[in-house]
Amino acid sequence: MIVIAVTKWEGTPEKIQETVDNVKAAADLHASLGAKNPRFWRSVSGGGVQKAYYSIEFDSHEDYGKWQDEMMESEFWPEFQKFINEGYPDIEYISTDIYYSMI
Repeated sequence: MIVIAVTKWEGTPEKIQETVDNVKAAADLHASLGAKNPRFWRSVSGGGVQKAYYSIEFDSHEDYGKWQDEMMESEFWPEFQKFINEGYPDIEYISTDIYYSMI
């Protein structure tokens, strides 16, 4: 089974670009904690330029849960919260949705 966490962002083009510039460090940390295939997605058609998505994959719900526990205890977490709080309204964290593959 593949589990994927997808975080949705909305913001100004400038702030979305700043997020792109900073996401590599986050992706490296996420991978070091067990996440796979980090990707930052932008729309080619539809969806709008003000939206962006970041996704990471896991082999199971258990792996995602372990990763989430480690992430919440990491030094990254307070910095992530600070980025969200200081960036608003130019960038807004909308949600993180968790999906799993049925096939």
